[in-house]
Amino acid sequence: MLKEFFYTFKNFFKTLKKINDINEKKPRFVFYSENKSYLKYSYPIIECLSKRYPGEVYYVSSHIKDKISDLDVRNIFIGQGFLFQYFFKSVVTDNLFMTLTDLNNHVVKRNNFVKQYVYYFHGAVSTTKIYTSKAFDNYDTILCNGDYQIKEIEQREKLENLKKKKLIKSGFFYFDYLKSKIDKSIKGDEILVAPSWNKNRSNYINEDFGLILNNLMHSGYKVRFRPHPETIKRSESLMNSYKAKFENKNFIYDDKPENLEALEKAKCLITDNSGISIEFMMIFKKPVIYYSDFDKIHNEKFEMFKNLQPMEDNIKDKFGYEFNKNQINEIKDILDNVLSSFDENEIDNFLINNFYNFGNSIKYFDKNLLKICI
Repeated sequence: MLKEFFYTFKNFFKTLKKINDINEKKPRFVFYSENKSYLKYSYPIIECLSKRYPGEVYYVSSHIKDKISDLDVRNIFIGQGFLFQYFFKSVVTDNLFMTLTDLNNHVVKRNNFVKQYVYYFHGAVSTTKIYTSKAFDNYDTILCNGDYQIKEIEQREKLENLKKKKLIKSGFFYFDYLKSKIDKSIKGDEILVAPSWNKNRSNYINEDFGLILNNLMHSGYKVRFRPHPETIKRSESLMNSYKAKFENKNFIYDDKPENLEALEKAKCLITDNSGISIEFMMIFKKPVIYYSDFDKIHNEKFEMFKNLQPMEDNIKDKFGYEFNKNQINEIKDILDNVLSSFDENEIDNFLINNFYNFGNSIKYFDKNLLKICI
C-alpha cells in the first residue's frame, strides 16, 4: 500500500510539472481528449500540425491509455480530478482544440490564457437536435462539416444575439480518415447494432435494444453489439447483463475505442439515432435500419430550428429504412428486404453536395492553417 501511495504521489507531481511546462513554453497547439474513443477524430488534424510544427503539439487526455506514439507529439495524462481542474484553469496556448461540447457551461471553463478555443466535430450530425442549446456558444472557432452546420450556428447566433464565431468550411475529417483506412476486400457478414446514448432514457439507452438483440440471435445472425461510450460509462450494470445474456460465438460485445473493424465487418447497421449511421452509409455504402420508437432530442430549444431539417433526419429520409416496436419480431424479414433493395447510387452526389472538401478536408485545413489558427 505504501509503495502504491508513493507511486501515485510521484506521478501526480510529474504530471503537475508537465502542465507547468506547457504554461511556460506556451505552445501553439494543445488538444484535449476525454478518452481514447475520440482519438480517431483528432488524429488527422494532429498529424498535419505535428509535421508542420514539430514539438509544438501537446495531446492531453483524461484516459491513461489515450496517447499518440507515432507522431512528434507530447502526451500528458491528467485524469479527471485535481490535475484536470488545474489544467483547464492554467493552460497557456494559442489554440486549444477540443471535441468536447458545452464549454464553460459545466465543469470545463474557459480561461484568459488561451487565445482561441477551437471545436472540431466527432459526428456528421446537425448542431440543433442531439446537442444542448448552448453546446457550441463559447467556442471561438468551429471547424464545420458542411453548409448545414454554418446555417444552424448562424441562426442561433442571430436568434440569441450571440457573438459571431469564426466558422471554417473544413469538412468532416473523420470521413477522410475512414476513407483512407477502409479495406474494401473485407466482405461483411455481421449485423452491427449500435444504439445512441440518450439522456432522456433511464439507462441512457433505449432498452428495447435488448429485444432486438434477442430476435437477431434467435434468427441466426452473427451480431456485433457496439454501445455508445456514454452508455458504457453510465449504465455499466445493464451492459454487463447484455454480455452475460447473449454470450455466444455469434455475439460480439464491442467496446473498443476504434470502430473501423466493426464498420468493415458489418453488412448492415441497426441503430436509432447514432451518428455512426451517417459514417456507415456514406463511406461504406451499406444499408442502415433505424429503430424509430423513440427520438433523441437533447436541445431544449429545438423548435427554434424547425425551418432547418437536421442532417441526420435528411439522410434517414433519403437512404434509410425504419421499423418500430411492433415490428421487432419481423426483424429477419426486414433485414432480408433491406439487404436486397438498398441502392447506393445517389450517395456520392449527396456527399459532394452536403459536405465540404470530401476527400480533401486535411488538405484544406493545411492550406488555410494561417487563417484558422492563431
